[in-house]
Amino acid sequence: MGALGYSSLKPSLRKIAESADGRPCEMSVVAAIRNGEVLGSKTVLKSDHCPGCQNLSLPERVEGAPNFREVPGFPVYGVANPTVDGIRAVIDRISSSKGSHPILWHNMREEPVIYINGKPFVLREVERPYKNMLEYTSFFHFGMEARLKEDILREASRYNGAIMVIHETDDGQIHDAWEHINSEAVQTPLEVYKCLENEGLPIKYARVPITDGKAPQSSDFDAIALNITSSSKDTLYVFNCQMGRGRTTTGTVIACLLKLRIDYGRPIRMQLNDGYHEVSDNCSSSGEEALCDNDSSVSNSKNSGKDEDAQRAFGINDILLLRKITRLFDNGVECREVLDAIIDRCSALQNIREAVLHYRKVFNQQHMEPRVRRVALNRGAEYLERYVRLIAFAAYLGSEAFDGFCGQGETKTTFKTWLHRRPEVQTMKWSIRLRPGRFFTVPEESKIPYESQHGDIVMGAIVKARCGSVLGKGSILKMYFFPGQKTSSCIPFQGAPHIYKVDAYPVYSMATPTINGAKEVLAYLGANGTKDRTHTKKVIITDLREEVVVYIHGTPYVLRELDQPVDTLKHVGISGLMVEHMELRLKEDIYAEIRQSGGRLLLHREEFNPSTNRSSIIGYWENISLDDVKTPAEVYAALKDEGFNIESASYYIFVSHTGAGGVAYAMAITCLGLNADSRFTLEETVQQHLTTTLSENLPYQPSSEETLKQGDYRDILSLTRVLICGPKSKKEVDIIIERCAGAGHLRDDILSYKKRLEKSCNDDDETRTYLMDMGIKALRRYFFLITFRSYLHCSSPGEMAFASWMGGRPELGHLCDNLRFDK
Repeated sequence: MGALGYSSLKPSLRKIAESADGRPCEMSVVAAIRNGEVLGSKTVLKSDHCPGCQNLSLPERVEGAPNFREVPGFPVYGVANPTVDGIRAVIDRISSSKGSHPILWHNMREEPVIYINGKPFVLREVERPYKNMLEYTSFFHFGMEARLKEDILREASRYNGAIMVIHETDDGQIHDAWEHINSEAVQTPLEVYKCLENEGLPIKYARVPITDGKAPQSSDFDAIALNITSSSKDTLYVFNCQMGRGRTTTGTVIACLLKLRIDYGRPIRMQLNDGYHEVSDNCSSSGEEALCDNDSSVSNSKNSGKDEDAQRAFGINDILLLRKITRLFDNGVECREVLDAIIDRCSALQNIREAVLHYRKVFNQQHMEPRVRRVALNRGAEYLERYVRLIAFAAYLGSEAFDGFCGQGETKTTFKTWLHRRPEVQTMKWSIRLRPGRFFTVPEESKIPYESQHGDIVMGAIVKARCGSVLGKGSILKMYFFPGQKTSSCIPFQGAPHIYKVDAYPVYSMATPTINGAKEVLAYLGANGTKDRTHTKKVIITDLREEVVVYIHGTPYVLRELDQPVDTLKHVGISGLMVEHMELRLKEDIYAEIRQSGGRLLLHREEFNPSTNRSSIIGYWENISLDDVKTPAEVYAALKDEGFNIESASYYIFVSHTGAGGVAYAMAITCLGLNADSRFTLEETVQQHLTTTLSENLPYQPSSEETLKQGDYRDILSLTRVLICGPKSKKEVDIIIERCAGAGHLRDDILSYKKRLEKSCNDDDETRTYLMDMGIKALRRYFFLITFRSYLHCSSPGEMAFASWMGGRPELGHLCDNLRFDK
């Protein structure tokens, strides 16, 4: 088998007879002595044209251009990597049906490709001929291919005008061969298309390299968008990758979205004038389509009828992440409907949504080998990220940000810039990459049963039929208060549960209050309205929620999912302005329902039944006028109009769902800031001083529970050595954490996650990943508090922002990015 053997696939290697002129007869010998800049040692040139990849279900076949197809209703085409004659055949085929229109050909291959005697070859490693080489950046492509050509010509001169290459047969066997060449026989892809253009053929060439199996980057979307917006309206678009499947399909979807936007403006919508029948967007993948090259899991995915029965009803919309990102955008519902219709039109070889469902199905089949399930999880995550990116791109095209690119307005914002302004979308991307299992695990049954008053089954139908941009299908408005919610013992207020004050600081936390509850708290603090505001206390209220809330009849209601009513629908990383905008859209959705139902609205609350010792979700109708519905921003604006002084600060109130947990982090930051302002001083107990002094002077030792309770993790101690006033900053932060403990104890949270992780050895990977993720997040908060205190010792917010101060200290960024708490 020789050096080309690939252990898991075991291809056969046919040796050629030794040439009369003494050329080597084995590729292993040739590859070992190669010394080119690109065609270097242990590399080979493998044929990149695969006629055997032709999908027999396609309606037509173009010689030299496997998997050629046209997207119905669009001037967009897809194809596998063609030969030079295949490119000519594609041009002839398109021109014969569309006329002599300009053609823009997008090559989406990332690897360096070279044409030898009119056939494409790709650079591979001699020991891994079936595998793509490492990722390349697009900056080097044309240069790499030009240098590869020079290496080939230089090597051919040593072998009397021949270069050894390898071919793969339809049954996966490898054999080598000598290709006889001259300088004209070797061309880069750019040279091939330039030659065709010089011959008078109406073709232009663009390279948009995308890594095989990966979602396109935002810059890739922008590159395709620029190419299409810069071309004439009658241009035809061809996309190719290696097999004409994954990247090609994604490229055709992007092009079709762009054509809709450019030709018909916004809002983008399908033009249903060609009689094309769209496929339902909630279908499950059958696994029959070619989802990925060499996908060995497809044939095994049907082995368990029991698994299929359990998952048959699961559709793409059952993935919560997709419902969340759809709600984020003003036009999310409409743009996603258009995207799904286009995905169906481009699905001759692959349906992106069905690929997600297929890999999810394989991952959830417990009888599969762990390796197969792991591969399915990773591939499914890549397709899910691709689909999320496409949803965001469709929403971008449906906004005014794209107007300037197609002559329909002045705003001209790239997709990359547009995404950068929406960190919540980037957070979703990272959540897929870091913990994909949570999106692919079979959901558990709701722990809280759903009951509707009087057994009214109409309520369930109404929830499923909701179609608002925020209050969409399957979503409910659940009363924010719930049984067992923690309440304050020292400062009881009706309608404002869990008020907590930091000792010696004018800093408070509270759970989301009713309107009357908020008034009571403000009055208690002396911020109530009077004619003479000279003696009125001033209060800053900061709402830390990342989920959408609306007030109805003065009571807060939160957006939830009917099948997971107790799970928060927070959007991690979202800005306050974006939350407020979503709340305004939710209010408009509520208005629409009120008008449609004659002044009634379906609401839900959580109730506890002592006899069964269980809580349940109760649906009920309430008569509501439009004036009864207010967003939190409108509520606090109305309080301000009533005379409550909530403009600037004598008191700081932090509002969250429960008034506990992450709110303690914000309270600690505020206390540190007040402390640096010299208006408040920290007092410490003798025990705290002794503990801190010991941790400062002792070298790091294997962690005991007592030292970890004090936050003496190795990475935290490393941080204190790097920072100016590091030990002092940690000591001050620890005192503040103790004072904020009534709202949440950060060091205890870190230790709790560490203990749970240590006990989870027998749990599944998703559980361990979750515990690690949450523990690192808590440790990172501790890291930032200590760093923030050091910053306040060295500088001030008036001189330099904290982010800028940290940016000038790359060692802090390195420490932060590599935090561990399991050591």
